[in-house]
Amino acid sequence: MRVLLTAINSKYIHTGLGLRYVGEYAKLQGHQVQLLEETINSNILDVLEKIMYVDAQVYGFSVHIWNKPFVMRLIAMLRKLRPAATIVVGGPEVAFAAERIFKEQPAIDYIVQGEGEVCFSELLQALEQHLPIPKHIAYKVGDEVRLNGATTVIEDLSILPFPYPDLKQVLAEHKIVYYEATRGCPFHCAYCLSGISRTVRKRPLPLVLADLDRFIAAGATLVKFVDRTYNLDENYFLPMMKHLAAAQTNATFHFEIKADMLTQRVLDFLATVPKGRFQFEIGIQSTHEPTLKAINRKDNWERLANNVRRLLAMGNMHIHVDLIAGLPYEDLPTFGKSFNDVYGLNAHMLQLGFLKVLPGTQMEKETEEHGLLYMDEPPYEILATKYMPYKDMQFLKRVENVLDQTGNSRNFPNTLCALMKYEHLEPFAFYTKLTNWWVDKGHYPQTHNGRGVAEILAQYINDNCATAAEMLLEILRYDVFVAM
Repeated sequence: MRVLLTAINSKYIHTGLGLRYVGEYAKLQGHQVQLLEETINSNILDVLEKIMYVDAQVYGFSVHIWNKPFVMRLIAMLRKLRPAATIVVGGPEVAFAAERIFKEQPAIDYIVQGEGEVCFSELLQALEQHLPIPKHIAYKVGDEVRLNGATTVIEDLSILPFPYPDLKQVLAEHKIVYYEATRGCPFHCAYCLSGISRTVRKRPLPLVLADLDRFIAAGATLVKFVDRTYNLDENYFLPMMKHLAAAQTNATFHFEIKADMLTQRVLDFLATVPKGRFQFEIGIQSTHEPTLKAINRKDNWERLANNVRRLLAMGNMHIHVDLIAGLPYEDLPTFGKSFNDVYGLNAHMLQLGFLKVLPGTQMEKETEEHGLLYMDEPPYEILATKYMPYKDMQFLKRVENVLDQTGNSRNFPNTLCALMKYEHLEPFAFYTKLTNWWVDKGHYPQTHNGRGVAEILAQYINDNCATAAEMLLEILRYDVFVAM
């Protein structure tokens, strides 16, 4: 069948990994598949024109929290212009809520429930040969929605083809290469859909190494693994890392890891890795025990903190840590304690995120229990909880803005450290004071360049640190000189 798959990415530099796998697998089954990648920042009529240029029998869309409104508008227009075409959607935003999605957008014909490579190709075969609709494809008969087997997973990842037949073009356009060695997650964090399937499936290591060698040979500069917890099985991931560490390449490989699971053997190896070869994203989310229990996270904080400090001391990789605001049992003071704990690790970046109450998650089911108020539409971001009122949540939004422009910029490490020491303030208390001052002076919500932030910090020093202004300004000058 003639098929057009459309991936609407959040940024130009992103690539639609899921639809790439679906499309390449369908090609192996003999279908004529084209892939169109656009972004939510594209003009929707321009995207529609590109879709209409392809005279397909089946149009497929991947739906995520960042693109759902855009995709649903596209589908409505496409249905008017191609009334006889078959429209299929898949992705995490629709796979677990077929009945609701059919009501929201009646123009949809079929919904792929779960990992779609096999069942989407089976659907194409069924449509072509007028066979019964295969399992794991939701559809309607009149007003009745038939779930037809619910969600599915790919048990054998060896069947998946290499997802970048256009790798040369992807790299020429300076796009990020995404890759997955495993699927699934053994954990069941209350805010996440990845743990709904508790099984973790691994692509055979020889196939993974062959794929990675293709990236390296093509000159990729950044490969981001999307595995939810990359370091689950040391006997699987460590040989892969050793292979990458020994490769002749300038590429950086990004992994999401659980830091308290790193063993001595892994840490000893990581100390030997070429500088810039790896970077780690470490989801901490909170250090408040009642909160961690409520979201089903079991972290050994002491071990996690020690391991992060060891990674940072190696000086050969970028370390990024995450916190989530709006979780159960965390008010502003307890969140501040989590902030202090995590900021105190002195990672290269502390990403302050906000809870997304995704449909189908445990968090959604506990909305009433925790008094969760959140956006009805994607990205379903938290607005307030019974523990943290809107004014506190909005204040954390301001803190996020200031933190990103100061601490996360890595342009002013000595200045910020000296300011906290001079004012005798822990990190959250300091950022509270800086943020309130920043807003009062009219610098929020604008984004300032490095020079602009330096000027703002100089103003802050003059306004708040008169007795040590000369010393602090000299430290600021040093930071600016080193960074710029």
